[in-house]
Amino acid sequence: MTGVAIYRIYFHPLSKYPGPKLAAATRLWWLRQQLSGRFPFVVHELHLQYGDIVRIAPTELSFTGADAWKEIYGFRNGLPENRKDPGENTDADKAHPTIINADRKTHGDLRKLLSNAFSDKVLRGQEPVLLHYIDLLIQRLQEVADKREPVDIVRWFNYVTFDIIGHLAFYEPFDCLQNTEYHPWMSMIFNAIVYVHYIRSLQRFIDIRSIILALMPARIVKRRAWHIGLVEEKVKRRQQRHPDYIDFMSHLLQAEEKGHLTLPDLVANANLMVIAGSETTATILSGTVYYLCTHPRVMSKLVEEVRTAFQASHEINISRISQLKYINAVLDESFRLYPPAAGSHPRITPPEGARILGQWLPGNTSMGMAQYAVFRSPANFKDPDRYLPERWLDTDGPYANDRREALQPFSFGPRNCIGRNLANIEMRLILAKILWHFDIELMPECRHWPQEQYIYTSWEKIPLKVRITSR
Repeated sequence: MTGVAIYRIYFHPLSKYPGPKLAAATRLWWLRQQLSGRFPFVVHELHLQYGDIVRIAPTELSFTGADAWKEIYGFRNGLPENRKDPGENTDADKAHPTIINADRKTHGDLRKLLSNAFSDKVLRGQEPVLLHYIDLLIQRLQEVADKREPVDIVRWFNYVTFDIIGHLAFYEPFDCLQNTEYHPWMSMIFNAIVYVHYIRSLQRFIDIRSIILALMPARIVKRRAWHIGLVEEKVKRRQQRHPDYIDFMSHLLQAEEKGHLTLPDLVANANLMVIAGSETTATILSGTVYYLCTHPRVMSKLVEEVRTAFQASHEINISRISQLKYINAVLDESFRLYPPAAGSHPRITPPEGARILGQWLPGNTSMGMAQYAVFRSPANFKDPDRYLPERWLDTDGPYANDRREALQPFSFGPRNCIGRNLANIEMRLILAKILWHFDIELMPECRHWPQEQYIYTSWEKIPLKVRITSR
């Protein structure tokens, strides 16, 4: 083992790249950092110390340069995309992959089936569904405001995003807003994310799922099994329903009827849609409220934009909200400092190797862009730790030279997030409606809210206590 470690540190083809010696010697260093829930922060510090390319494991590099997005995740001068690192595949049955982990052909087939449901045209047709739940959120928050007691805004963002994705995926909500409480399934969402995090971490060492599950905390495994059972029940009920519009399951169900997909395929992808379509949107909305509350100047400017643009709440719709500029800058800046997918989703070079940013990397080298580090890199953004939405509107001032293309919160290339249209519409409508109706004040105990969280693939959000007051 000593000889292997010496080779990896001093003679391996990646030995020229800087990073901790222990990380170069053994992936155990990487595993320890991953399971600590602090890895994105650690990687950021390493990039500040060593530069744009850092070695974080014997065969893995982390990049922060804006140009690396295209070369790692996009098409490479007509060549196929770099394949996903197989260590990232968390599908329970690889014979029934999700759109995230599918091979190129299967991914293309699934994306073709789903792309129409996530198109701008179809989402505009579902505007009444979105506004119904957002207006219900406002109604419930009004009841909270009347009590004048602090509330955990994270819970309310989870309620509304979960209800919306339930309706759009299964033609039935989870009634979180109606009952003002977590649905049992909703309480399992972050457990599912932690489950994925454990799988991705441990299978770099043991690619036998039964052994990995035996090593994981039993409660996480049991909750995951229960969670998948609930997904299957929802999918079976959706098979019996026939909405008068295209929803996220419509084309998947048609493909199943034609024999192109099976029930396990539907369950795997429905589970992914619910997690990705609720938790991530709730996360960025929570982060945005935190940064607005801690930056009164920004809050005041955004509130003025929203309340000036709309004379009544019912005027806030998809068409009108798209005309606002500052709200877009605010959300971009929130994504930059508080990205829901804060870590890296690595790709792997082909067996023959590949040239990335002019550097030749040997075959089967894992490489990725850790979003937290990329978005806070001083090489990409001036004053990277300051919350300054104006940077996104600056054309000739001090922030005009920011590498704005470095901000890719929905990833990049042919496998970027298919739900980005929904997320963009949803978070703008929710934020605008809330700020039109209410003033928001952060409770003192939440002043350091982001710094007190861990990241297990996504942020393990703690309560964000605010006091909301009606206009």
